[in-house]
Amino acid sequence: MEMQLLQSFSTPGTYPPTAVFVVSLFMMVVILTLDLLTPLDIYLHVLYVFPLAAIALNCERLIAAFIGIALALVFQLTDFLSQGLPVLPLIVDMLVFFVAATLVVFLARSVRTNYFENVELATTDWLTGLHNRRGFEAIADMEIARQQRYGGTFSLALIDLDHFKALNDSRGHHTGDVALQSLGKILRENTRQSDSIARLGGDEFAILMPNTKTVDCMFYCQQLFFKIRNRLAADSFNITTSIGCTTIEQPPKSVSEILQKVDKAMYAAKKEGRDRVHSC
Repeated sequence: MEMQLLQSFSTPGTYPPTAVFVVSLFMMVVILTLDLLTPLDIYLHVLYVFPLAAIALNCERLIAAFIGIALALVFQLTDFLSQGLPVLPLIVDMLVFFVAATLVVFLARSVRTNYFENVELATTDWLTGLHNRRGFEAIADMEIARQQRYGGTFSLALIDLDHFKALNDSRGHHTGDVALQSLGKILRENTRQSDSIARLGGDEFAILMPNTKTVDCMFYCQQLFFKIRNRLAADSFNITTSIGCTTIEQPPKSVSEILQKVDKAMYAAKKEGRDRVHSC
């Protein structure tokens, strides 16, 4: 339990940035108060590193960290002045405190940056730059949770390249990779900002469309189908796509459930002769 609590405190994004910022500033006030009330031979200024690290780790805007450092410096100066320190020791101690506070913030920001870079690598497809299956399932989980709470609908499309293996076998895997990258680019250029696109694996791509009803989903997928067909033909790939789509009106039990449903729609398109859109 203690390890989980410690991990949550050290993981960026676990808590709302505004809440972390306010609580950290409050803790600085508490540290200053205790510092002023304790005997002169007891030093508490090292405790400022904890709220400073929390701000730098959890707040996206760097200005929040600068405010934290500035406030900590003011509080520390207030404490030193209350002790009646001579000018030279006061200046030296303030410089040392400033360097230490800046170093703490720098290290915490580095941890934050590395964390989010690793998260992005873990949820991004290396070839197309789209979400991978893991990233897509995380987004779909959030959409299901939103639907459970607020209602509404969302739609899902599954896109599969027809005879993709034949393309790889006849023209090489490099050509196949170029075709996948081309499809990824087409999807990025022809989807809404609110839509989420992913390469689930191999030549399968998925699009999650929030607040999209059945008729709108089918119309959108038909438009996308023709754009993909024209672009792939213009690039001389000689392959087509089968698209399955479905609309989710009631919250499903899991992401796996909706993927199975849209997968059936996509395979129905293939059974009907490929190079088409099928809705279920």
